[in-house]
Amino acid sequence: MSVDSSAVTRHSVIYVAASILQKLSSLILLPVYTRLLTPEEYGYFNLIITLLLLGGAVATLGLEFAVARYCHPEISDDVTDTRDWKLGDSQGRYYTAAYFVVVAASMGVTALLAATGPLYSPIAFPDFDFYPVVLIALVSILFQPLTAIYLSLLQARSMARAYGTFSLALFLSNALLTVALLGPLNLGLLGVAVSLVAVNAFFALLGTLRASRLGMLWIRFCADDVRRILSYSLPMLPHTLTLQATSLASRVIISNLVSVAAAGLFNIAMYAVNFIDAVQTALHRAFLPWYFTQVEQQAVGWQDNVRDVIAAFVGASVVVSSAVALFASELLVVMTPESFHEAANIVPILALSMMVKSVYYPSLSALLYNERGTNLVMVISGTASVFSIPLAVAGAFSLGLTGVALAQLMQRLVMSAMAVRLSARVDRPPIPWGSVMRLQAGGVTVVVLVMIGDHAAWWGLGFWWLLVAKSAVGIALASYLFVCDPNLFRAARRVLSHGR
Repeated sequence: MSVDSSAVTRHSVIYVAASILQKLSSLILLPVYTRLLTPEEYGYFNLIITLLLLGGAVATLGLEFAVARYCHPEISDDVTDTRDWKLGDSQGRYYTAAYFVVVAASMGVTALLAATGPLYSPIAFPDFDFYPVVLIALVSILFQPLTAIYLSLLQARSMARAYGTFSLALFLSNALLTVALLGPLNLGLLGVAVSLVAVNAFFALLGTLRASRLGMLWIRFCADDVRRILSYSLPMLPHTLTLQATSLASRVIISNLVSVAAAGLFNIAMYAVNFIDAVQTALHRAFLPWYFTQVEQQAVGWQDNVRDVIAAFVGASVVVSSAVALFASELLVVMTPESFHEAANIVPILALSMMVKSVYYPSLSALLYNERGTNLVMVISGTASVFSIPLAVAGAFSLGLTGVALAQLMQRLVMSAMAVRLSARVDRPPIPWGSVMRLQAGGVTVVVLVMIGDHAAWWGLGFWWLLVAKSAVGIALASYLFVCDPNLFRAARRVLSHGR
């Protein structure tokens, strides 16, 4: 593995930690939530958060992808007219345009969801009042998209330390305020809603001030700049929306066809997906600007470097997915009351679905580099979501939560297959399928072992003996992966000796 690919891995360490904190603040607070909220209340909490994520995705308009694309330092400015702009202001124009478009979109989405709340609330939140909790929580949509595009700016500029520091501060603020409002003040779900609004508002303002200090904001832009970033980002909007809408639809299906409490259990199981996705997304965030640079410069051996990093990406996904499948039961025993332990039953299926998805992100990077590739991303996400929702309904009717988990697996299989197929239309290095199949074979073996062990109640092993046995399986898997691809070990060694 080259020095360049090692740099990607070093940046990934910070991005992984930051993304995990962003996505899993609720998991870290799970012991608080599950002891102060009933399974049904936790189900409503989950439904509210999922609605906010969908609203935030609409308001962002996919512009986080445009910021990552057009605010990257390696992207040259093709403007040749005589407008009075400095040469170095090209990325600032695009970021300023994205910022003001997001502000307008956030206001519109928030107003729309607030006004129509009484119409969709009976379906989205069965037997739960829209006022005041849901209405207050919707206000956070005014601010969350601004934080998202600021983080994309830090990603585009490869400012890994600033990204990590900002994310850590965001997590700590949200955690402390949520615990205070939910615990000592005993505000329940209302406290969670107030915390979401206060924290998102503060960090949106902070991100605005920091972007201004970087010289990326308050740069004069024109309608052509807006059209260019939107022509790139809007095809990504259906991609993001279909994923978020599918997530919300799955929970609404469960709450209406099974129970709201079951939706809460499904949300806990989905923390497994969120954890794995946090790692994969963080690796992708580090990979994306590096990949753009590789394609722009096309130095000798760059395609080999890309293939090495893809193999390392898959290997990391296998390790994380397998670890989640192995230890989910024990983690829930430690973190939650007994009424929530049943969520562990579907974690192996969900972990397998994310292991399959590891080949999706490298293919997505190739599509995102091509300005027309975002249209293909829209086709991928739309097709996978249309495919998965009927499966989720059928699965919920026939198999309950297990059926919905199987629908998630099928959705990610379709997404990955289509991404690989369609990215072959653009000029990208081929995926090293030999390494990918060897690495994933080890992970699939572990997941199958967990499913068999769960079915057999782990042959009567006690908690500690079972923990030892699972740890031995994890060590065996890690050893197998390093034998399959020594680059994984070299990448880890570079992180430890040269990590930033």
